[in-house]
Amino acid sequence: MLKSKPLPPAQQERVLTVLSIDGGGIRGLVPATILARLEAFLQEKDGPDVRIADYFDVIAGTSTGGLIAAMLSAPDKNKRPLFAAKDISQFYLDNGPKIFPPKGGWVPSLVQSAWDKLRGGPKYDGKFLHEKIETLLKDTKVADTLSNVVMPTFDVKRMQPILFNSFEAEREAHKNALLADVCIATSAAPTFLPAHGFKTKGSGGEPHQFELVDGGVAANNPTMVAMSLVSREMLRLRKQLLGEGRNVHLVQGGAVRRLTKSSNPTMAAMAAMIAMEEDNPHLRMNKKQDAQASVYRNILVLSIGTGTSRKAHMYTAEECNKWNLLNWLNKDGFNPLIDFFFDASADMVDIHAEVLFELLGVEDHYLRIQTDTLTGDAASVDCATEKNMKDLIKIGNDLLMAKLARVNINTGEYEPKEGGGTNEAALKELAEKLYMERKLRKEAGGK
Repeated sequence: MLKSKPLPPAQQERVLTVLSIDGGGIRGLVPATILARLEAFLQEKDGPDVRIADYFDVIAGTSTGGLIAAMLSAPDKNKRPLFAAKDISQFYLDNGPKIFPPKGGWVPSLVQSAWDKLRGGPKYDGKFLHEKIETLLKDTKVADTLSNVVMPTFDVKRMQPILFNSFEAEREAHKNALLADVCIATSAAPTFLPAHGFKTKGSGGEPHQFELVDGGVAANNPTMVAMSLVSREMLRLRKQLLGEGRNVHLVQGGAVRRLTKSSNPTMAAMAAMIAMEEDNPHLRMNKKQDAQASVYRNILVLSIGTGTSRKAHMYTAEECNKWNLLNWLNKDGFNPLIDFFFDASADMVDIHAEVLFELLGVEDHYLRIQTDTLTGDAASVDCATEKNMKDLIKIGNDLLMAKLARVNINTGEYEPKEGGGTNEAALKELAEKLYMERKLRKEAGGK
């Protein structure tokens, strides 16, 4: 399918741009606040009509991050992004209490919690969320998005992750699902929202059934998933372009589209990178591992978390030893088992990515904005009271003013980066890089 992405190939800065957004339910207000600031910086440079999707080759999101990715990249009737970043917080404020309705009233919360466990099923029926997503996204498919999207899910029947993404959706009909179905699936957090099953059709009309839950089961922080997919596509394209003794300089523009059967401008950007590498013997890649390392060096990543409660030191081993199954699933309004898995998964990805970029000598290509200081209701994935939602927006704004931080591998806690400024300053610097990359690509495309 044709895409209306704004990025023709780069000719100088061989950089592919990736935005990654963690899962976290109502805490999606934190990355929404940060993205609004980034978009404002970009508009200062490039005019009031530009949007986040104009600057990123890939937007990856899990759970609530997947919903944000869809809002940023799904096209409206004018083939522009459905949402400006500044409007996403209002979406949560308007709809959060209906997605996660409070369990108040005359039934005490403890009794209500026990009843929920006895009756079976998830905490919320998901009907409002499903209807809202379907109304917003209509018949938009994964291959229709304005940026390449990556949305992890987990198939409970196959017992494996399913990574819906624009690259595969263009080539494999059964992966080109309705974006609404994928958003509902990646948001289906176990115990909170119902699993989601749907069918697609292959190129020959054969049915494909998916039985999915929240992508956080596999990758609550989808940064490395997105990077791996970009790397795979780059290596695949290199093989296509350089096959049969072709001169890579002749395989540009329309030739790239014919060979790849894709009008995706990110492919053209990749082709330009490959051409530059072939021209430069120091960059030319002869070994598979060198090829992958070269791709990673040329990826610029913004990874945004939704916050964790690590510094609250919520539990001790002695406490955990007294828990039964119900306590592991519901303790003082939290879901320890799910929280442990999701937070640990996100942290391991962050540590891996940080070490990888440092080893490759391009530490400045990776910006992670995250806080581990959440407490009380702010740490919950489903507390959608007006007060808590406003508190989460404030947390996002405070995080922008906080010092740039990195995970200490020994303590697991975020610590200020030596010599680093604020997250806002780092975001502004990133906006300059994104602006220059887009400018170079537009010039290369004759626009």
